[in-house]
Amino acid sequence: MFMVLVGLGLALAAGVAFILLTPPIDFIRDQAIAQVRQQTGRDLVISGPTRLSFYPSLGVSLGDVSLSAPPGMDGAPLVAMEKLDLSVKLVPLLSRRVEVGNLVLTRPQFNLRVDQTGRTNWEMAVVPATDKPLRYAQAGAGTNAVDGATTWDNIRLAQRNDGNPQPFDARRSSRLAALQDLALDDVRIVDGAINYVDERNGTHHNASAINMALSADNLAAPLAVEGDLAWRGQTVSLKGSMTSLAEVLADAPAKLALTMSAAPLRAEYSGVLDLANGASLNGAVSADAASLRALALWVGDIQLPPGDGFGALSFKGQLVTQPGRFRLANADIGLDHMRITGTLDGEKDATHQRPYVKASLAVSEINLNTYLPTSAQSAPSPTRSPDEMSGDTSHRPPAPAAGQPSSIEDLLERERGPRVKGYTARRGWSDEVINLSLLDLIDADLDLSVGTLLVRDIKVGRSDLKVALNRRLLKVTSDRVEFYGGRGRGEITINSAATPPAMRASIVAEDISAEPLMKDAAEIDWLSGTGRLSVDTASSGDTQRKLISSLNGKASIQLNDGAVKGFDVTKALTGLQQGRLNSFSANPSEQTRFSKLSATFDIDKGIANNQDLEMLSPLLRVTGHGKAMLPDRRVDYVFNPKLIAPNSEQEQQNSLYGLQIPVRVVGPWDRPDIKPDLSKINAEQAVQAVQEIGKRLKGKNANEVVDEIFGKDSKESKKAKKFLDDLFR
Repeated sequence: MFMVLVGLGLALAAGVAFILLTPPIDFIRDQAIAQVRQQTGRDLVISGPTRLSFYPSLGVSLGDVSLSAPPGMDGAPLVAMEKLDLSVKLVPLLSRRVEVGNLVLTRPQFNLRVDQTGRTNWEMAVVPATDKPLRYAQAGAGTNAVDGATTWDNIRLAQRNDGNPQPFDARRSSRLAALQDLALDDVRIVDGAINYVDERNGTHHNASAINMALSADNLAAPLAVEGDLAWRGQTVSLKGSMTSLAEVLADAPAKLALTMSAAPLRAEYSGVLDLANGASLNGAVSADAASLRALALWVGDIQLPPGDGFGALSFKGQLVTQPGRFRLANADIGLDHMRITGTLDGEKDATHQRPYVKASLAVSEINLNTYLPTSAQSAPSPTRSPDEMSGDTSHRPPAPAAGQPSSIEDLLERERGPRVKGYTARRGWSDEVINLSLLDLIDADLDLSVGTLLVRDIKVGRSDLKVALNRRLLKVTSDRVEFYGGRGRGEITINSAATPPAMRASIVAEDISAEPLMKDAAEIDWLSGTGRLSVDTASSGDTQRKLISSLNGKASIQLNDGAVKGFDVTKALTGLQQGRLNSFSANPSEQTRFSKLSATFDIDKGIANNQDLEMLSPLLRVTGHGKAMLPDRRVDYVFNPKLIAPNSEQEQQNSLYGLQIPVRVVGPWDRPDIKPDLSKINAEQAVQAVQEIGKRLKGKNANEVVDEIFGKDSKESKKAKKFLDDLFR
């Protein structure tokens, strides 16, 4: 008996020694390949060496490993790696518990692809006997199945009343039950890379230098992840946790907390991740960026138009996403000097060529001047773009506009220094090309309640605006705008798809104060009053000067209880009547008051013609005609003032009443030359007037009168003397 036992012991020892010295590597490799094929329908290829280890843990090392794309989908393998190392702790294994000592993927290359039909190569499937693909989430039916929501009000994420996902029980999935005690002690990705391609629209992204570490006590315990990667020339750090890995493997909703940090952006998310519904999210999100310009350049190769705006950005709110759709509710957004609150909905589908955004927002202030070009811009710097820094030049962004930093680092550095905001008025119209590229980024329907709107020097008060942007056609309409003490309504359309861009404006404003409006809009400070303004114009061009030079349409103005500053016509005529001759001089402190002023304009190629100007006051009636040359910012007008005779019969017989002495206003409209036009005086009336004046001049001759009126030896004095000489000759 003893010899039998010894023999059996020797045979067992020999068997163990044989396994240790010549382990069944080929058998293990073949079984792994067969199991992957059976479960997923994919090919697991192990081209490199395979090694086994037994102490201090049971482990396997596989070299040159790759996993193919799904059946029927050509292309690069889903993942290919230089080496895969896996070790399992021996002691827990004796108790039928799997504790992974380490799982290390060395230099894995993940190739994520969406084909022309929308099929993805990372969708893992179980292949049953029928060979029909089956999603992991379908492998174990239970109460955690998630219905796909079709509207924002019908999103169901298998949540408890407190908003958190229901606890996941791995035992409800027969496939995962065997792994419910699986522990992940040291799971790492070392120097990995991801390539993402969407063949439907040509989108291509890649990330490199991926170093990640994951850990979980068991399949149902929280999963922690931490690491970093390089994307578009920036290092992105990630740190987060998830309620359990089992939920992820079974496509059940999981609670996710994630922090992402990079130079252009820091963001946090806390809420639900639902992989069964296309990686849908429902939770609180917040983000801060030092520069929206840098962020747009980094994320989407978008060069925002030059200007002082698009600086610091911050936002927070409740984020809900579905494939191709998102909602940001209770949004609180800060951009430059603005604070924006409300709700935004967005989607990308076949209906819209660009991403579509619908929103209802309250905006504290919109200062468009911070987004307009400034004369301080200079030539672009030679700094490399993010794609050049990352080695990817396949979709390099367009060259930056003059003076616009071309790299993220340049933009971030600029934000750290002092920044000048606002618009400094310039003489004349700008020849800078108007950048309308923002209109090509999205389609939108926006309801805006704006506290203050500033365009150049024009100030608009509280406004309710509807903004529609579709295929680069922008339409802004409003039924209520607080405008220079009055109220306005109208519509502005900008068609940036046309060549050249076209603009149309139809605006009516009531009870406005003319003086501040004219000063802000055209640097005209010599007209005041309150009344009505109507504009219906169209123009085209890619610069401010071209838009003004091509302006066509109609305009009208009607003012009450105002004044024309710089000359008092009533005082001059009544002074002349009384023999005072120095009242014809222009004086900035003088003004001609009126009870009503009205005029209509026909605008053709930037020239505004008027033939029906009328101005009334108790003692004066003024008619006029002329034109305003908008491109040159000049005016040429002739006013015909006439004293209105009072009720006194004696005064009515005074020949000065009814005498018209035209006043010509000519020159730059901000500082025109205002003077009487003696060549237009009615000769018969002038003779009578001079006779009347002579009675009051006490023997002064004509030359003395003229010198008193116009100044001795002045050009006007010589013209007046010649006129009088010709008149009385």
